Amino acid sequence: MRIGFDARFISWKGVGTYSRSLLKQFAQLPDLEVVCFVNDDTSDRLPPGDNFTTVTLNEEVFSTRSLNKIGAAVNKAGCELFHTPYVVAPSGLDCPLLVTAHDIIPLLFPKSIPGFRERRAYRGLLADAIQKADHIITVSTVSQSYLLAHFKLPLGKVSVILDGVGREFGPRSEHEIKAVCTKYKIGQPNILWLGEFVAHKNVSALVSAFAALSPKIRSHYKLVLAGEKGGDWKEVKKEADRRGVGGHVIIPGFISDPDLPALYSAAELFVYPSLYEGFGLPPLEAMACGTPVVCSNSSSLPEVIGDGGLLVSPRSAALSAGITEVLNNDNLKQRLRRRGRERAALFSWDTAVAKTLDLYRELAR
Repeated sequence: MRIGFDARFISWKGVGTYSRSLLKQFAQLPDLEVVCFVNDDTSDRLPPGDNFTTVTLNEEVFSTRSLNKIGAAVNKAGCELFHTPYVVAPSGLDCPLLVTAHDIIPLLFPKSIPGFRERRAYRGLLADAIQKADHIITVSTVSQSYLLAHFKLPLGKVSVILDGVGREFGPRSEHEIKAVCTKYKIGQPNILWLGEFVAHKNVSALVSAFAALSPKIRSHYKLVLAGEKGGDWKEVKKEADRRGVGGHVIIPGFISDPDLPALYSAAELFVYPSLYEGFGLPPLEAMACGTPVVCSNSSSLPEVIGDGGLLVSPRSAALSAGITEVLNNDNLKQRLRRRGRERAALFSWDTAVAKTLDLYRELAR
């Protein structure tokens, strides 16, 4: 089978992890030919695979004018199926189209995409991709329900295939932990958050929750807010200063993928206060590393976290109470470490790839 895969998103957050994880597995399948459509920014991020061929597409992602060019390139490559992991759907395809729509967060929280022009383009591209798709993958039943309701789709058009946790995520040695903490100037012990500084991640509520902790706890821990310094990160820093905890909040910036397992392992607690997630990989990765998790009980997160973490309301008071409960209760902490690893082990990229390949075969037929 010869499939096309839009790999222009492999350096993105979320979508990039999904894309790279699938492609790493595809590289081990000699009976699967994969035509990877890349651009100059992503060609060097492509996992190696003897069954991969590449086509360069330096087209602007948020441009509807590029869709015919992409479709022509896919047809020229002789693909039996084209899979886009993001909601950018080529026009004029001679083969079936499979679209992965992870969520509709930019519709629910428009400011998660900066710029009016980009937000308008996204809305148009999403509607266009849903309409063109022969089938749609999404990553949780919550995301499925939103897609079905918003676009009035039949249930049979949208399949749920859960994301996995990479095999690299697991507890790390003290030596690795110390090296990563030194590299990013991260103090210990710490409470960790990882993600993007955008509104629906609700980071300011976590800062407020940290400020509301008892002086004894607050003076003992650093709050580490890790992730690329974009979006609202300066506003979050101002909020920490305003609440008098700026000296205890560390914002190290972007963390490279190889360092993430040690970063999670270094934390005494991982807290994820998000208001909405299509899936929610960071708390699952933290659980795989044996780090106790306090997590918002909104959107897909209860479906993913299950009993592997402590689920609380994403309000600052509830977050503060949850953090206090875990840090003051060694039995609960150890139970969450054990349950978290057990829960994370249920999410495998092997399973996700097997289900995706079943869809490929069905659509290609």
